[in-house]
Amino acid sequence: MTHRPVCSPRAIRLAMVASLAFVGIAAQAMTVSYQCTGRRLLTAELSPRQGQLHFEGKDWTVTRVPGGREARYLNKKAGVEVVTQGRTMTFTHDGEALQCYLYSDALPGDAPRKTN
Repeated sequence: MTHRPVCSPRAIRLAMVASLAFVGIAAQAMTVSYQCTGRRLLTAELSPRQGQLHFEGKDWTVTRVPGGREARYLNKKAGVEVVTQGRTMTFTHDGEALQCYLYSDALPGDAPRKTN
């Protein structure tokens, strides 16, 4: 007669909780900095569902909305729109659209100039 190892229901539950915790950690937002037009720094914490933006002393919470190939976040009440694709971001607030690049990619002299 062979002995078959049997997992207790408690061990199965613990394994499921551990795997869900790992997935939750992977889905959390990561803080990144972008350098925008005029050498203005924007800090973003974006997750697959929502995000936080910090720009020139102001903070906004944005919610992700369905988009094509880019990630699009909105806060209609504050008039904030963020569209990210790859390493670039377009940040729109109060009718002003700023082109932003990941801070690590924005080398001195390479930041976009403000256009009117």
